[in-house]
Amino acid sequence: MGGDTGRVIPAETVRAAWAANPSGTPAMWIRDRLAGVFGEKDFVGWFPADGRRGLSPVVLALVSVLQFAENLTDRQAALAVRCRIDWKYCLGLELTDPGFDHSVLSEFRDRMAQDDRADRLLAVMVQRLVEAGLVKQRGRVRTDSTHVLAAVRKLNRVELVGETLRVALEELAAADEPWLAALITPEWASRYGRPVRYDRLPRGKDDLAAHVLQIGQDGMTVLEAVHAAGASRRLRDLPGVQVLRQVWVQQYWTDSYGDLAWRAAKSSRDRQSRHGRPRRSSGEESGQQPDPARVPWSGIEIVSPHDPEARYCRKEGKTTTKAEWVGYRDHQSETCDDNVPNVIVHVLTRPAPVQDIDAVDDIHAGLAASGLTPAEHLLDSGYVTPDVIHHTAQQWGVALIGPVRADPRGRHGFTKEDFHVNWDDHTVTCPRGVTSPPFKPTLGDGKPRLSVLFPRAACRACPDRQACTGDANGKGRHLTLLPEPLQQIQTRNRADQHTEPWKARYALRAGCEATVSETTRAHGLRNCRYKGLAKTHVQHVLTAAGTNVIRLADCYTPGIIPDRPPRPISPFQQLCRRLAAQTPE
Repeated sequence: MGGDTGRVIPAETVRAAWAANPSGTPAMWIRDRLAGVFGEKDFVGWFPADGRRGLSPVVLALVSVLQFAENLTDRQAALAVRCRIDWKYCLGLELTDPGFDHSVLSEFRDRMAQDDRADRLLAVMVQRLVEAGLVKQRGRVRTDSTHVLAAVRKLNRVELVGETLRVALEELAAADEPWLAALITPEWASRYGRPVRYDRLPRGKDDLAAHVLQIGQDGMTVLEAVHAAGASRRLRDLPGVQVLRQVWVQQYWTDSYGDLAWRAAKSSRDRQSRHGRPRRSSGEESGQQPDPARVPWSGIEIVSPHDPEARYCRKEGKTTTKAEWVGYRDHQSETCDDNVPNVIVHVLTRPAPVQDIDAVDDIHAGLAASGLTPAEHLLDSGYVTPDVIHHTAQQWGVALIGPVRADPRGRHGFTKEDFHVNWDDHTVTCPRGVTSPPFKPTLGDGKPRLSVLFPRAACRACPDRQACTGDANGKGRHLTLLPEPLQQIQTRNRADQHTEPWKARYALRAGCEATVSETTRAHGLRNCRYKGLAKTHVQHVLTAAGTNVIRLADCYTPGIIPDRPPRPISPFQQLCRRLAAQTPE
């Protein structure tokens, strides 16, 4: 295959492309407006310097972007290169060019998944848009996240351990068949000779429990053999064996008698915590160790041997099918400045249990690396706390705009904002004029906080005791304050976010929902095409780049915003306008 976007497009290709597409297409727009979006220098170090020259990485990058812009498979993308005139125009190919085999695209993505190449590729594209005047620096950016489903089947715990052992045995058989043949018995063929599925498991409760322990013993036999003295290190380093070891640690334990035992299932309470970490049980709060026989929390629990990096997540407060999933979480940041199109400038992919608030620093680091640190960043409440607002302003010089969580005690009558804090005397005065003793330092979620406890006697005598404390036993009101700068941020934001100017300013963030809908419905972001965090991130980056291409091509002709005809008005709308015009003011 020939083709190099730095070359002049063959005259016959130009004639045929414009004859077939008088209004142009997104692929033709890329060539005309962003002919140098990628250059050979952007791919230095991606390929060996010696050997036979392969396909141009510039061509492969453009094809990959167009592929995700139109949500095509590898075979469909390779077919488009071979058959579609507008793609040949974009790539600078002769009409008779035969293209390339579809497997080349998979190899190119493997190279993109290494280090931070995918992010650098999107950064290069965004920089070209900055140079073209389509993206402003130090402008406004908005971010939202969405759930992404892993490309694996959801397994129950019994299926998980059986399938994990089967995958490890397949890898061991391919690596050293004689070694494995000496280890297993003929009965293993019936247990692990084909994929483990629910309908093939024993039905009775006792039979199922015995089957689980048998799988556990078989797995321990394999693990002890690969770690025995004299065993090849190559076998224990196989990916399937490493996953087997982790799954066995998570699903089995050795009881007080030294026997292998099946761990207890997670309860609904500790199935998913806010940060992918376990909720505290009453035993933990009293200083006791958590139950060693319980399955670990979702942040580290492997849910499928076919994608060990995919994680289970449950979104609290949701009752729809979106409430829980296995996979990842995608954070998309796009510009939202006036008079320029909205362009996705940064993408962050994280395991599903990693919450939005834990991604804010990584998002700003990525934006700063691309030279696109915004002046304002619009986020929803899942990203925003006083700590994050203060840290972001100090570290990155970015003003976060988003709602801070309301005071949970507001339903009792007096919120924390109704109390007056004297930072010099370290005291707090309640709405009824009672002053607390000096507040004391404490910890909340592992971070410094200030504890304020009003005298019990004063609260018992207060006529608003029930509404304020919400306690019928006469306990004093207890407040937890943040350190002074953080508390001031929380108080100010809680007051501002109820005003009309703040709401009008924050209304711009709503456009993120449309971006999520566009990338998931038109470009296939919702379902992972590949397995593993790195390759999933490549998919997300290419989806963002493809989305940008479609948006920009729809917004611009070569340099001018097109004059589109006004939307047609329905008969009922026309009637309403006539009635409004006839109504006297």
